[in-house]
Amino acid sequence: MSEAVQAIGDSPTPEQATKMLCEAAVPRLADAAAVYVDGGPQHRLDPEGRLPPRWGGDRPCGPAVLDEHLLAVPLRAYGTPVGCAVLARDRERVAFGKADLLAAEQLGVPAALTIFHGRLHRQQLETVETLQRGIRPGSPPELPGLEISFRYQPAAERVGGDWFDVIPLPGSRVALVVGDVMGHGLPAAAVMGQLRTAVQTLASLDLPAEQVLHSLDEMAQRLAAQTLTTCVYCVYDPVLRRCTIASAGHLPPILVGADGKAEVLCPPRCPPIGLGRTPFETMEIAAEDGSMLVLYTDGLVEQRGQDIGQSVEALCEKLSRGMSVEEVCDGVVPSAQADDVTLLAIRFKGIPSHNVAQWLMEPQPMTAGRVRGLVRRTLTSWGLEQMIPVAQLLASELVTNAVRQTSRPITIRLMRTDALLCEVSDDDHRTPILRDPGVLDEDGRGLYLVSQLAGRWGTSRVAGGKTVWFSMPIPPAVPSVRL
Repeated sequence: MSEAVQAIGDSPTPEQATKMLCEAAVPRLADAAAVYVDGGPQHRLDPEGRLPPRWGGDRPCGPAVLDEHLLAVPLRAYGTPVGCAVLARDRERVAFGKADLLAAEQLGVPAALTIFHGRLHRQQLETVETLQRGIRPGSPPELPGLEISFRYQPAAERVGGDWFDVIPLPGSRVALVVGDVMGHGLPAAAVMGQLRTAVQTLASLDLPAEQVLHSLDEMAQRLAAQTLTTCVYCVYDPVLRRCTIASAGHLPPILVGADGKAEVLCPPRCPPIGLGRTPFETMEIAAEDGSMLVLYTDGLVEQRGQDIGQSVEALCEKLSRGMSVEEVCDGVVPSAQADDVTLLAIRFKGIPSHNVAQWLMEPQPMTAGRVRGLVRRTLTSWGLEQMIPVAQLLASELVTNAVRQTSRPITIRLMRTDALLCEVSDDDHRTPILRDPGVLDEDGRGLYLVSQLAGRWGTSRVAGGKTVWFSMPIPPAVPSVRL
């Protein structure tokens, strides 16, 4: 009995504990044994394949004799029911006695404790896994003007400190982020989740790349003392075909030209996030159609005994083979690694110039009317006649607001991608506030109409002022019917 109780108590899992209980009971104490936990059998031992009737959990705390050859042992830990053990003897065998009840109860005590603590441990693991799944980077959205592929492989089963993000910005621009928090496991993952949320918030404000890293640096000092993070933040403009890159101690991006030639970029050298009072600088590159930008973390190139600069050059050589973004991810990411690996490959495709229309206009009372005419002609040339009435109304409302707020020229831009985008920019930094206008209110109706009729809308501060925009989904083309 002492050896059996010790073995059950030393079991690492509830499954092992229930198995040990059954093996201890059969054949010396019973001819068949089964243990039920959470409504289902955890383990049973029956030489003839017979399953005894299930024992409910609402009986007294001690063993109960269902009949002379069937014994039920409720399993309780700290007063909490965790299951039930059922022992059965053949009819030819002596009936259960008081000594058998005592032995069965003693075997059930360590099993119940192991089940209780095992269940508690699993609940804690499930909680951690749920939190980590929530902060784990997911698949990036499909955006016009670029093709994206990625690989995210934590070294352990759970999320570490690596992350990436693809964040849409106004004007069909996109922010590309790859970061790496120093350390491993849950502490690094917790910091990563906070910094990732901070980057998304800062990006939504449409701040310049260097300002995003500067604000992230200040925030990191409050979130996680003595934790360093490397990060690269890029902003790609598919209309201008330019890409701005800011790096905080991160490994250099690699640019693969449309001709397949790869080169290691050299952004201004800036310290990692978390040191404080650090100026960040940017570099701007031409993002030609067909070229590819590759961002990654050190887990992809770091090898014991090898200079990391040589590893980056070796990666650059691999990328000079004219591969697609998916082939890049499949070809350079190792199947097993000692550190977290994150890889983000972006093929620049741009937005064709014939899908963009832009005008610079003086803020005059007749400007809104002129914009309605420009919208009508542009959408007609794009074959979007059915969108003209609503697009004219919303564009003129934004222009009217801009005319009231500024004395300098305003910029109007229409863009056709998977949606119709209209942007109105002026030099006034005050962003409009949406409110539900009352019956007698004279102001506020324009923006309210935009919010009700547009698919999406927003406002962002830009260098020299602000941009207010709206987008509308492009309806599917209606095929012509020949009579």
